[in-house]
Amino acid sequence: MSRRVFITGIGVVSALGNQLDEFWCNCLHGQTRIEETPTEWGEYYQAKSRFWSPLELPDYSSFAINSAYAAPRDTAVLNAIVASDQAIEHAGLQAEITNGKSRRHKLLDVRDLYAGVFCGTGLGCITSILDSYVPHLLGKGIGASLSKSDESEDCRELIQNFLANPRVSPLASLRSMSSSLSSSISIRYGLKGPSETVFAACASGASAILRALTEIRTGRLDLALCGGSEYFGDRAGGVFMAFDRLGALARGAHDSSGVNRPFDAERSGFLFSQGGACMLVLESEELLRSRNGYALAELAGGFSTSDAASLVSIDLEDTTIDIAIAGALADANEPLQSVDYVNAHGTGTAQNDAAEAETIERLFGDRPYVNSTKSLLGHTIGASGAFGVAVSVLSLRDQIVHPSLNVVNPVATIRIPRRAEHAALRVAIAQNFGFGGHNVVLVARQPSN
Repeated sequence: MSRRVFITGIGVVSALGNQLDEFWCNCLHGQTRIEETPTEWGEYYQAKSRFWSPLELPDYSSFAINSAYAAPRDTAVLNAIVASDQAIEHAGLQAEITNGKSRRHKLLDVRDLYAGVFCGTGLGCITSILDSYVPHLLGKGIGASLSKSDESEDCRELIQNFLANPRVSPLASLRSMSSSLSSSISIRYGLKGPSETVFAACASGASAILRALTEIRTGRLDLALCGGSEYFGDRAGGVFMAFDRLGALARGAHDSSGVNRPFDAERSGFLFSQGGACMLVLESEELLRSRNGYALAELAGGFSTSDAASLVSIDLEDTTIDIAIAGALADANEPLQSVDYVNAHGTGTAQNDAAEAETIERLFGDRPYVNSTKSLLGHTIGASGAFGVAVSVLSLRDQIVHPSLNVVNPVATIRIPRRAEHAALRVAIAQNFGFGGHNVVLVARQPSN
């Protein structure tokens, strides 16, 4: 049994807007948000990269998220909930509240045992882990050291703060559980099918969508909420620091508007994003027809591989990107020449862009449009794959592709739009590659009867 699967709803929390229409409008206008990193980070580390893309958090109260509801949940979890709420509304699904105090709902016309959640993330609830445990681990030793070396008023206050909070919060374990990314959504909507948090580095969101596609196709599920969420809110910029020391972040002589340059010869790394969330509603053809719903696109196929070579770099000698692309298209029963649009991984790092561009050029030539949503959003790590699929779906719906920024000298002869372009699009692929060699390719096409 292999059922057709359709994408019917999309929700976003992003640096380009926390509503889908705003996000998509900003994409088409080539908008981006880049700022210099917070000055206080320099007290901990002198970074070589100076820019990032900060995230303005949504108004949680407008989604019935109060302080009590938020307390046991990491910000990445809250953002995934907000994106899921939007996606459900966008899909036209009806929900009734079953418990107003805990904000629990039931989706009407959906069998709860046949509805699941798959949410991808790269570093999970890292902000809560750092906030909850680092002071606990270091406080006593630092306090004792300071008490012996300095008797200034500032140091005495610091010592008192450390020693006054020797215990971890009772909510720390809940806030640190990355499984909460999926379980919180399951609980909110009473979805009793599989609930999984997927870890595959930068390909996590795409991997979660592939899991959902497989479960609906086989008949295990009728509906799935799937996508990715990431948020880095540590006050010292520790995650940024780690990527900077790895040499992965954009740097160099360009100012903020030019530093992020996927597929350009002068690229120097990826633009670090504070995070984002993108969730999709996937439905079986049977459920969609039974409730007379509207399909944005058909999710026609997908495939994943592993390079099995390195935790960091792509294997230039034996990459399995080709196999992932061929496998996804075969799964969708589409030939190479049917592809009209490629939403590329396009990070802006030297090796990854070179390998990806060479593969696209070799397989497709310069026929399909190729762009990088990361040229606008920056790299949202575990959420990036979901954003790529969402943009592919919106491009198919509206028959338009957004521009890729700062491509002056492209690294290959591929068709990169410098401005939004209307185009006849039937088949799109979204490519995502993660640290550790995770490769995921998904195929979307215009819905048909």
